[in-house]
Amino acid sequence: MKADLAIINGKVITVDNDFSIVEALAIKGGQIAATGSNAEINLLTGPETRVIDLQGKTILPGINDSHMHGPFFGVSRPPLSLDLTFPTVQSIPDIANALRDKVAQVPAGTWIRGFGWDQSSLAECKDDPSRLPRRWDLDEVAPDHPVAFSDFSGHTLLANSKALEIAGITSDTADPATGEMERNENGEPTGIFKESGAQSMVANHVPLLTREEKKTALITAQRHLNENGVTSFTDAAIGPGGDSFLYGVMSGEFVDIYRELQIEGALTTRVTVLLLLGEYGALTYADLEHGLNTFKVPTDVDEQWLQFPGVKIFADGIPLTYTSWMNEDYISGDAGHGTSVIPGDTDEEQRDRLIDMIKLVHRYDYQIGVHATGDRAIDIAVEGFAQAFNEKPGGDPRHYIIHGDFTSGASALKLSELNCGIAMQPYIGVMISDFDAAVVGEERAAYEWPTRTALDAGLKLTSSSDAPVTYPNWRLGVQAAVLREGLVSGQVSGPEQCITVEEAIRSYTINPAWQDHMEDVKGSIEVGKLADLCVIGGDILTVDPHDIGAIPVLMTIAGGEIVFDSGALE
Repeated sequence: MKADLAIINGKVITVDNDFSIVEALAIKGGQIAATGSNAEINLLTGPETRVIDLQGKTILPGINDSHMHGPFFGVSRPPLSLDLTFPTVQSIPDIANALRDKVAQVPAGTWIRGFGWDQSSLAECKDDPSRLPRRWDLDEVAPDHPVAFSDFSGHTLLANSKALEIAGITSDTADPATGEMERNENGEPTGIFKESGAQSMVANHVPLLTREEKKTALITAQRHLNENGVTSFTDAAIGPGGDSFLYGVMSGEFVDIYRELQIEGALTTRVTVLLLLGEYGALTYADLEHGLNTFKVPTDVDEQWLQFPGVKIFADGIPLTYTSWMNEDYISGDAGHGTSVIPGDTDEEQRDRLIDMIKLVHRYDYQIGVHATGDRAIDIAVEGFAQAFNEKPGGDPRHYIIHGDFTSGASALKLSELNCGIAMQPYIGVMISDFDAAVVGEERAAYEWPTRTALDAGLKLTSSSDAPVTYPNWRLGVQAAVLREGLVSGQVSGPEQCITVEEAIRSYTINPAWQDHMEDVKGSIEVGKLADLCVIGGDILTVDPHDIGAIPVLMTIAGGEIVFDSGALE
């Protein structure tokens, strides 16, 4: 048997149990046929075999981004949205200038979308958590264009006065049931809307994406992922909710579009979908039960490329918007008790409802991913997992916490005992570490994103981008997990939580494969596994960790097919 593709003369990081390093590998029928020395692999080549000489470069398993939002990421990139991410935007005037340029290109009355502004990297806001861009910062350059700009996290929306006018929002408008419509000292809305219940007040008035734009968004996302060596990802929230501009990127129509792309053979990344069976950030038990009983997912797809094993539940928000569900108050004195996304008048009511929703989904035999950042939210989610297993033991759903910013050692150990996991985003950690101490205090900020705690507890730690929250450059994620150096200051936050390069690589490869229930078919370079591979232009195991983020991706292979080629190996 001769190989379809032979890759020789490289440093092959197999990510097997021993983290073995070999020289070469062979691919046949989309799978790894052999690994070993150049001489051994040369024996498997024939006249029809394509041979790629790595010229000493490094190759490792295809990257599995264990938590991101494919449609949202695609929509956040030009041409569908203004790019407001760092370093493109570094101040409030930068936001205004980007808006001014767009205003000059489109007729008055046209909605202008943007994504990615980050208060922790805006010059005026870095040292003042109370300072945010507000509608008055946009009105001068866009008096006649309604504007909706999402921040990098998707948890805060900035709208200008024209947008508020169209939405009918004035000082007399009632506060939303969940989330926050920020007001100034005179009671006037500032244009800042936190969490979905408030954001929808504006987002419901922004024109929805067309089906063509939605498909463009997915294709755009795939292209960026392949260029970064990503061959698998979890799309963490697609379902029947999301019929507004902001959450249309979570629309159930994307299930059909994913199916269409898979059947056409146009998927170049393997996709695992977490279903969102109700309104984003305002999910009720009734919504969830209705969705479990009525929402249909495709059964005619190749599950190695597209699968729907799980359900997403939101337990809280994020620390920077004071919406994480915490056991202790924020530094400002604002109470972190109670969640901004689960209905209920008291902490206990909200606790009981979250646990009831977890048990419901578990009874339907779905995997559960719970967005939980605050320690209170995480503790309750873990308690919910435990109660669910007590009521219905058996099976291997591998439920997991998404983000887990303030996961305690006790909760980490309990997750491990339950064979559950945790999906963290190390690069978000270094984005916010210089800013977060002003919100949660020095001690909690240093502990945030406790990757070492998770690993020492025996947890399957996965790492991811949460794109579009961060760009899916997994090398920056590895660098962040290893160094934990603040993006602005360069100061190490919580050095005791640093992990090794090998551990970080596992968190982007074999551990996410475990999360997908696919560790037997992907996640490492071993005979019989899928030929999903990433070639990089530097030795990630020996380079100065400060340079890992700048290592280029040279080639990406999915199922034995080259889906990205920089041309550097020619």
